[in-house]
Amino acid sequence: PLFKQAMVRELITNTVADFKSHYAELKADQSLSRVFVLFMAGTDPDTGDSWCPDCRNSEPHIEAAVKGLGDDVAFLAVDVGDRPGWKSPDCPFRHLDEAKVTGVPTLFEMKSGRELNGDDCQDGAKVAAFFA
Repeated sequence: PLFKQAMVRELITNTVADFKSHYAELKADQSLSRVFVLFMAGTDPDTGDSWCPDCRNSEPHIEAAVKGLGDDVAFLAVDVGDRPGWKSPDCPFRHLDEAKVTGVPTLFEMKSGRELNGDDCQDGAKVAAFFA
């Protein structure tokens, strides 16, 4: 190919410590124009799919939008764990200083603080507009 495909920087984490570390690094990285964070449900070991139907339904829309992002953008996917862990009021992902996460899926843009949640993440047009 004549032109190198620009690739978004994608990271995945499933612990609060890793999230905080990645978040701080991405926030400090001056080469990034935008940073997006997706809080999503974990994988059901019995099915291999997310235990959250909203997350399953939003996945193709989010994946399509992320593929179109350039190399000056980062995308951090955060697996909040299994259903019982997430549903607990003590779930550490519900008590972050960096983002107010009350449900999954939640998309968050670091610089603007904009969010897209739940049903809106299942709307391809809304997801595309969020990343535009």
